[in-house]
Amino acid sequence: MSMIRLKLSSPSVVRRLLSERGIRPRKRWGQNFLCDENVLEKIVKAAHLCPEDRVLEIGAGLGGLTQRLAPHAREVIAVEIDPLLLPILQEQLAEYPSVRIIHGDVLQLDWKALLTAGEKTIAMGNLPYGITSPLLEKLILHRDLFRQAVLMVQLEVAEKLLAPAGTRETSSLGIFVQAYCDVEQIARVSQNVFFPRPGVDSALLRLAFLTRPRFQASEESFLAVVHAGFGLRRKTLQRALALSPQLQLTSDQTRQLLQDAKIKGTRRGETLTIEEFDRLAQALEKARSSAQARQST
Repeated sequence: MSMIRLKLSSPSVVRRLLSERGIRPRKRWGQNFLCDENVLEKIVKAAHLCPEDRVLEIGAGLGGLTQRLAPHAREVIAVEIDPLLLPILQEQLAEYPSVRIIHGDVLQLDWKALLTAGEKTIAMGNLPYGITSPLLEKLILHRDLFRQAVLMVQLEVAEKLLAPAGTRETSSLGIFVQAYCDVEQIARVSQNVFFPRPGVDSALLRLAFLTRPRFQASEESFLAVVHAGFGLRRKTLQRALALSPQLQLTSDQTRQLLQDAKIKGTRRGETLTIEEFDRLAQALEKARSSAQARQST
C-alpha cells in the first residue's frame, strides 16, 4: 500500500494509519500527534523560515510537520526515538531530499557533531512533558548553534516560562530561560487537536536566543544562586541560601551576601528579578575572590 502524501493533519487518517501498523501511542514518550492543518501552518509561519535555514525537528512523529517544513528549509534533521515510526517517516518523506531522518534520543545526541558550527539552526517540535526541562536546558547550553526555537509545550510550562518575577508561576526554569532568550507565546493550542488527546491545553512558543545573556556574573555563579533561591520555596531567601549544599555558606556569610547585593533576606526566591539574581551572583563572586586572596596571604 502506498503511503505517499497521506493527510497527516486528519485525525481519522492518523488513527487508521496507526491501527493498520499495529502501533499504539506510547505514554512513556509523550506521543500525542498533532492533527490540525491550521495549527501546523501556524507553527511553520512562526519560524519565519528562509531557503538557507536548517531545522532540527525534535520528535518527528508521523512526519506531519516535517512535510510542511521541508519545502521551506535547506535541510530538516528529523529526530525520532520510536523505531516503529521510522518506516512511516521514510515513506511519507521519501520525496524530500532535504530531510534527514535520525533515529535516536534527542537528549543523548551530540548536537555539536550533528549541527555544523557557524550555521544557525532553528529548533522545532512538540515537546513531551517529561523532557521539556532538560531539553530547554540543553538548547540553552548549545545556544551558539541556534538562532531560535519554535516549540509546543504544555500550557502550564508555557506559563512558567513567561511568568514575571513575583508571581505564583515564577520558577527557576523560567528565570533560566528568560536570562538567555526572549520568550513569546504565539498561540494557545487546544487539547482537542491532538491524538490521543493529552488532557491539557498546550502553547506554541518562540524563543529567540540573545547575543548576550541578561546577567554579568559568570554562568556558574548565576545558575548556582538561582537554583539555591528556588531550592526551598517555602523558606526565606536567607534560609534558602544558607541551606544550599551548592553554595556552602554560613548564616553570617549569607547575611553579608544579601547585604552586599542590597536584597532583603526575608524575601523569597520567586520574588527576585534576573537583575537581582545577578547582583547576588556578583556579590558571591566578590566574596569568594576576597576569601581566596586572604588564604593566599
